[in-house]
Amino acid sequence: MAPTNLDIDILRTLLTAQQLGGFKRAAQRVGRSQSAVSQQIRKLEEQLGKRLFRKEGRGLAPTEAGDAVLSYARRILDLNDEAVAR
Repeated sequence: MAPTNLDIDILRTLLTAQQLGGFKRAAQRVGRSQSAVSQQIRKLEEQLGKRLFRKEGRGLAPTEAGDAVLSYARRILDLNDEAVAR
């Protein structure tokens, strides 16, 4: 079975949604519609076979799997950005 490649843009959107507490605010920041952001996160959840966020009040909270993916996403994006900067 071929490995799954994670999309850097989706990982950035994922981190933005977590940092800002919701898809609507993340959409404004990344210049997409809220539905486009929701679709990106849903695509990532389907790739990984895990839910990444749960609703908490008016915002979002990462699930246990979401916390793990967010940690990896930060590392992946840091390495990506470092490579691009060099």
